[in-house]
Amino acid sequence: MNPFRYGTVVQEPYFFDRDKEKRKIIDVVKGGNNLVLYSPRRYGKTSLIMNVINTLKRQGFDCIYYDFMTAYSIDSFIESYTRAVFSLRKGTRRLINYISKFIKGLRPRITFGSDGSPEFCLEFLEPEVSNETLESVIDLPAKLVGNKRLIVVMDEFQDIHKLDGENFERILRSRIQHHSSVSYVFLGSRTHILRDMFNDESRPFYNSALPMNLGPLPRDETVRFLKERFARSNIEIDTETAEYLITQAGNVPYYIQFLASEVWQYSVNNVKRVTAEIIDLCADRIVELKGDYYYELFDRLSAYQKKLLKALAQEGKNIFRLTMRESIVCLYRQPLKRRLLVWLIMG
Repeated sequence: MNPFRYGTVVQEPYFFDRDKEKRKIIDVVKGGNNLVLYSPRRYGKTSLIMNVINTLKRQGFDCIYYDFMTAYSIDSFIESYTRAVFSLRKGTRRLINYISKFIKGLRPRITFGSDGSPEFCLEFLEPEVSNETLESVIDLPAKLVGNKRLIVVMDEFQDIHKLDGENFERILRSRIQHHSSVSYVFLGSRTHILRDMFNDESRPFYNSALPMNLGPLPRDETVRFLKERFARSNIEIDTETAEYLITQAGNVPYYIQFLASEVWQYSVNNVKRVTAEIIDLCADRIVELKGDYYYELFDRLSAYQKKLLKALAQEGKNIFRLTMRESIVCLYRQPLKRRLLVWLIMG
């Protein structure tokens, strides 16, 4: 089985390092404080926080994970957030009773699926969701756990701008500041938006959470990880070659796992020693595999952005002369430009 994982939440033993960051997050939330974790995409924020959640659950903490990408309106937030709270299970009856008694704009119902399993659903009783109903839903976690500690993780937190802008932000902040038994972890990949939310004095979430930036993985630890994972399949990769793989992947955790996975797949069936040439071959394969998508992505760019990519492909020369396909070929034939191309393809 391939010893490298990418594209999904990575759990142990495929998840590695981040021990320092993991301990920091756990210490902050166990101390009753909030934390905001931000980094570019593909740095492993969600995988890290899922490992944190698993550790906290083993220590007896209740945890709720909520992804703001699932919400596209206030109604959808209320429904999906209530479902996330409902996932605690042991609070099901209390949740139903609380909603029925204290949230006037909603009517909870339990139905049964074709397999007999219970399903939770909500019926909206208001033509338009009131602030009072929204506030009551936000208060659900604190009401259900009482004095017991609860950790609520809100992923892609910057997407709250889709939900009635700063009015929703203000309401959310005004409620959770009273949740003394709940610690919140806010995650996001659009770092400039998150920084504005938590560092701007005029914003509701100003100074409400400890900021934490997730950087690249430690290089020495990553080299050891690569050597150990390849060695399990009796494939050798020396330190210099492992360093080269990390460089070609831009030292981004997702791309390291992605490229290493392709290298392993090639090597396990062909050779028992990884070389720089094999890494280049596999990097080219990744680019070619995503080629059609990249052509589509390139076609969506503005004229100025296309000119910029062409300039990069030709190292600043003859910007307007090459066709789109020729520019892409130039990009992935150059190691540095190939990394840029992979980043563009994978987002």
